[in-house]
Amino acid sequence: MPKSLDEVYNSQQSKKKKDDDVGFFESALAGVATGLWNIPKGAFSLGATVFDLIGDTNTARDVEKWFDDVNPFDDEAEARTVGKITQAISQIAIPAGYGFKLGSTAAKAWQARTAADLAKKAIEAKRAHKYFSLARVGNLIAKTPTRAKLIGGVVGGGLGEAVVADEDIGTFGDIARGTSLEPFAITMMNKDENLKGREDALRRLVNRLKFGTEGALFNLALVGAGKGIQKLRKPKDSLEAYSKNRLKAFAQKYGEFGLTAKGAGPRAVFESKEAAKGMEKAVAVEATNLVNALEDNLKTLGDTFYEGYLKSKGAIRVGQTGQQRVLEDIQKIISPKSTEAERILDPALAKGRLKELDPVFQYKKLQKELVEVASSRSKNLDDTALENLLVDLRDKFKLLKQQHPNIENMVKQFDEKGIFTVDDLKVTKELDDLLGRVKESAGEEVADRLKRNIFDMRLAVDNMSGRLLQKQMPKEIADTIKANFGRYLNTTYRQYEQRGFFGLFKYKPTQEIIDRSEELFVESKLKSLGRQATPEELTRYKEQARERVEDYMRKMADDEIDPRMQVESNIDKEIINEVQVRDSIVRKSAVEPWQRELLGEIKDPSYTFFNTVGKQANLNATLSYMDDIAKIGAEGDDAFIIDPERIIQSRITKAKQDRLVGYSGPAFSELEDEILERQIRQKVSDELGFLDNSKWTLVKNATKVPTPLDGKYIKTPVYDSIFDTSSNWLNRSYAGQFYKTMVLAPKAGSQIAKTILSPLTHVRNALSAGAFVSANGAFFPNYGDWKLLNPFSSQSIYKQAYGISGKRVFGTMTKADSELYQKLLKVGVVDSQVQANETKRLFRDMFKDPAAVDRSLTTKVPQKVGMETKRKLLKGYAKLQDAYIAEDDFWKIINWNLERNRYQKLTKSIGVDENNFKAIIDSKTPQRLAETAEEFAARQAKSREAIASLGENGQKIADYFSELAQRRGYIESGIDNIQQYSNFLDEIAGNLTRNQVPNYGYVGRTARALRQSPFGNFIAFPLEIMRTGNNILTRAIDDIASGIPEIQQLGYKRLASFGATVVGVPAAIVGAAKSYHDVDDEEMDALRRIVPEWSKNSTLVPMGRDKNGYLKYIDFSYSNAYDSLIRPVMAVYRGLAQSGEDKESLAKGLGEGMLDSFSEILKPYATESIYTEALIDSTFRRGVGRGGRKIWSEEDDFGVKTFKGISHIAQSLAPGSLSQFKRLAEATSGVSDDYGRTFNLSDEIHGLYGMRVINSDPERALKYKVTSFGSNLKKDYNLFIAPLLRGGRVTPEQIIERYGYAEGRRFNTMREMFKDIEAMRKLGMKDFKIRGELRKRKGIKRDVIDQVLRGDYTPEYPSKFFIERIGEINRDLNKREGVTLPNPYFKALPYLTKIIRDNRRLDLRNDLFTLPEFDLPDYRGTLERRVDRLTSNIIPGGSPNINIVGGGGGGAGGSIPYDKMTVAQKIEYDKAMRGI
Repeated sequence: MPKSLDEVYNSQQSKKKKDDDVGFFESALAGVATGLWNIPKGAFSLGATVFDLIGDTNTARDVEKWFDDVNPFDDEAEARTVGKITQAISQIAIPAGYGFKLGSTAAKAWQARTAADLAKKAIEAKRAHKYFSLARVGNLIAKTPTRAKLIGGVVGGGLGEAVVADEDIGTFGDIARGTSLEPFAITMMNKDENLKGREDALRRLVNRLKFGTEGALFNLALVGAGKGIQKLRKPKDSLEAYSKNRLKAFAQKYGEFGLTAKGAGPRAVFESKEAAKGMEKAVAVEATNLVNALEDNLKTLGDTFYEGYLKSKGAIRVGQTGQQRVLEDIQKIISPKSTEAERILDPALAKGRLKELDPVFQYKKLQKELVEVASSRSKNLDDTALENLLVDLRDKFKLLKQQHPNIENMVKQFDEKGIFTVDDLKVTKELDDLLGRVKESAGEEVADRLKRNIFDMRLAVDNMSGRLLQKQMPKEIADTIKANFGRYLNTTYRQYEQRGFFGLFKYKPTQEIIDRSEELFVESKLKSLGRQATPEELTRYKEQARERVEDYMRKMADDEIDPRMQVESNIDKEIINEVQVRDSIVRKSAVEPWQRELLGEIKDPSYTFFNTVGKQANLNATLSYMDDIAKIGAEGDDAFIIDPERIIQSRITKAKQDRLVGYSGPAFSELEDEILERQIRQKVSDELGFLDNSKWTLVKNATKVPTPLDGKYIKTPVYDSIFDTSSNWLNRSYAGQFYKTMVLAPKAGSQIAKTILSPLTHVRNALSAGAFVSANGAFFPNYGDWKLLNPFSSQSIYKQAYGISGKRVFGTMTKADSELYQKLLKVGVVDSQVQANETKRLFRDMFKDPAAVDRSLTTKVPQKVGMETKRKLLKGYAKLQDAYIAEDDFWKIINWNLERNRYQKLTKSIGVDENNFKAIIDSKTPQRLAETAEEFAARQAKSREAIASLGENGQKIADYFSELAQRRGYIESGIDNIQQYSNFLDEIAGNLTRNQVPNYGYVGRTARALRQSPFGNFIAFPLEIMRTGNNILTRAIDDIASGIPEIQQLGYKRLASFGATVVGVPAAIVGAAKSYHDVDDEEMDALRRIVPEWSKNSTLVPMGRDKNGYLKYIDFSYSNAYDSLIRPVMAVYRGLAQSGEDKESLAKGLGEGMLDSFSEILKPYATESIYTEALIDSTFRRGVGRGGRKIWSEEDDFGVKTFKGISHIAQSLAPGSLSQFKRLAEATSGVSDDYGRTFNLSDEIHGLYGMRVINSDPERALKYKVTSFGSNLKKDYNLFIAPLLRGGRVTPEQIIERYGYAEGRRFNTMREMFKDIEAMRKLGMKDFKIRGELRKRKGIKRDVIDQVLRGDYTPEYPSKFFIERIGEINRDLNKREGVTLPNPYFKALPYLTKIIRDNRRLDLRNDLFTLPEFDLPDYRGTLERRVDRLTSNIIPGGSPNINIVGGGGGGAGGSIPYDKMTVAQKIEYDKAMRGI
């Protein structure tokens, strides 16, 4: 009998009340106990099942019942999902583990015996002079003991699981039950409990076999997945070569090595690259500070000063303001145009200073030669000459150090502070005039500051020029650098700095500029003439000026003019290198004065200075990086750099010697030598694979600046890592250009709108990042963390963190703050916010000159070119972007300080200090290039002594800190041991912070590629959460396993903090809120069924009830930084919990939960981006948004639909805070929104910091649920009729199959709707409202509504439309083909009836839809006669053919179409059909 609504609603209340009394941990422990109890139960049950099979008894059921009755923990274990999980794990894990161990041992013993036996036979065969092919097989087995152990273990584990097989746990094959895949689910368990005796025993044994087989396969999958994950977590240090197979090569690039930032190259290469970036950023920060200081000083002068200055000095050009004249004069002072003009830095002084630093240049030269020689060696080549040269260079190095004992500190001072100091500069006549005017107007203090501003700028450029000079530049470039000390600034033009944005704001010369350019052209002609020009000559020159200027402007418009002489264009290249030598800063640009005028030479010292230093810093950092790479390749064990010329020449010489040995004939001719050399070159090329791009790539450098890698071959995977290669598809075609404009640009815009331009996102960003500090150990402070974290302590680090982050945004950093910030850049801690940097990269993807984008969008340098509006917009955006990064930097600085403090105290406590740390971390460093054999031996001896002084854990401590101290260059940059030790602590803290707090610099190739896809939003962030979360766990576990007590303690603290932050805090918040607001688990489960799809697996915190009694909640995942780690786990847990509610097997729930979990993992990368989703909603989805929300109404005309679609897309580009501010305004005024909803002010205020309180609103949720229900019912029915009514022949089997599949889907649809209804009831919604909402939906039958409200299900008979149409199709086909085949529906009807009968009134909560097993006999003759008998009395004309009864038209037999029958005939006909 069907249940009443009251029975449905109240049937579970007593059980739920009992379940609520069982606590989480109580159920979990009871599950463990029950699982252990079920192990002997499974073993005894197996024996009893065998007994039943032999004796045809039912002993197994009695055995299992006895164990279940005696078990005292069963009810508590079943009360909660966690109890079921722990029961399954403990029940399976122990037998499976024991079986795995036994199987591995047995397989290993078998493998050893087999190998020995085969080896013995091979030896006997060899003695008998016979070939024994099995010897090779024996050798293969002997080489693969691990594989044998694995196979044996997997089989053994499967047998162990079969012993304790449990039908409640089930198999993954159970997922297919009731679906079209059911016939193929060979491991799906047979749960027919109506069988008895031998049949039931056979069923049980087969189920055990399925359980064990699937368990073995699952164990094998776990092993494979574990190895795969381990491979992704810790890939090999580097890759020798990409696979020849393109698919495998793609997997290597974007899978195995694509998820790590280092790629396929050694870690040392990556760290060197990041250190170079940090060095370049540090220079940019210092340059920005100098520019800000100059601008601040100039602001204090006021309009009166500028007006007076312009009046006294005069305007250089029409329309020039006083401020522009001052800026132009300052630029002339810093960078005099004439080589004869007086300079701030005297050329003679510069020449003398360079002479003093000659030992430093000698040091650098020897260092370069050492690297060059060492990188020319090959492990496979014995070259005595090279080795002798290396020894000779080391001796020269030793001699230089003896002659200049302080040479290494001189080099460090040179690298750190440069060649010149402020005392080397002087005040020129022009500067003295300017300072005098400033002093008279604004006072001596302002004048002194301005003088220091100008001196600091000049020093920055000249010291950077000095750093470039020591890179061993070619003589021409070196001479140019030396000659330009005191005057060089890179000329910058508006033509290239003011490129505009999609055609807007682009630079265009004014008529005034054009006229002035023509005048300059004529002046140059007159000057070259050397005499007074005739009127005819003057006219000709003016005409030439107009033609030349017009032609030049045309080329400018087409971007054909580039005075910077870029080395090569990226447009036609398939692959581009992110890292490349950009030498425009040292190239001469032959631009005439009239051309400079047209190009718009920028005469703002701020912008020109920043541009100059930026380019210098980039070139210096790139060359330093190249030097480091060559050094790594030369010193390392893995020779990934090959100099082909050295190797080829050496082998040719060796070949010639071999050929001449013992040869007494005539000498070889030059032609023979040339042929021999060519052959040898080809042979070497083939051997080393130089012609194979998958193995080696040649370093080509078309610039004038040489590097030690030029002309070398580098292993291709390592090359990709060194030069950061990427596809250039965006720039190589019109399609790429279109994609950048239509997809990437709006994608970047939408991401900016939702983050950087959204005030509330700034608040959430600032608050949520604190979780990173907590997860890294701050949750359980130690080593003095309390003092640093206490805001009222004198040692509090919050003030320092704000000084470096907040003050940087407002431009108020002190000198100490700036120095510390630059230090943090060098160790990779700051300026690495993931979302902001991903947006930066998107912008860089869209433009030809990424450096110009950075200058325009990421610096605080005011852009003195172009429209004022553009300048203000860019400056405002730069401030907001800086703020977004600073919010992240604040917590990273705190984490860095905490880590540094911990390790400073830890190192002291274990005996590591400034006196011995270098010897300790150098214990495994190979011989350095500049070290002689004696020096290397002495260093090793010192390391052994230092390690021995640490006691029995000495080597462990040395290994531990050697691994943490990655950026040795930064450590060794210290002048003395104390500074180097300080740098050592900086680097340890920096290493931990950059690897355990999300950092965009550590995003791999895969994420960078996905960035350009139309899918995903901020793809890098979830990847970074997974990387850093994994790193925290790995670090904690490694610390615990280190065997060093002090480090173990730190590991335990870190592990506990991570667990508390990621799992403990969210669980505690939810638990406390549930207790406070009196919300039980069932109500929370009900809540999850009605929240939006994106919140299904979120951490939901109940926050009371609204006026209707409905739950309110906070989606804590929105502000939880580690939600990406929790969400997949929540999906699995929900799947398991769901299986319990549905009485499904635990394995089915696990399988579905794992699929949902996998979906959660892929969601950030596979779902549409914000903009793309809005675009697709408004086009391909025809106005239907996420969750079924309608963007427009079907009744709207085309114009309205278009307008609403465009508005929907525009909303994706609007700041994310607008909707929250709108709700606040509506809550304040009491006005309802467009959907009739009202908002509570106290709830909405929480949204200001990312904790908005949301009304669950079951009534609104039910509308969407009912709409989806009706739509799904229609789809389910279409699954039945659509494939069958296409017009072709249909068999009865097809009808039965499609009907069964469609009804199975319909059962699931109704069950899901019933669960939703139960959830609505649990949340307090009344039944009359639920029924009313169901009745509003057109297309849902009354009996279906009653069924779903009661919670039962009965299959539906096929519709009359289907019956009529299938008959019509059959009749038409018979007529066309000239045959008489029966209507397939009537042959299938008895089986459809059986399906309906067997599944009548199924309980939607507990029952399952099943398909009976039956064969299809040939009913053709019998069925025809039966139909003939039943219908002869209502169809005139005699007995019809079965295929046309009710077929919808006249025809054979004179049948009457159903719609033409009388009412009496229809009644009789319907009775006849039911009789059939």
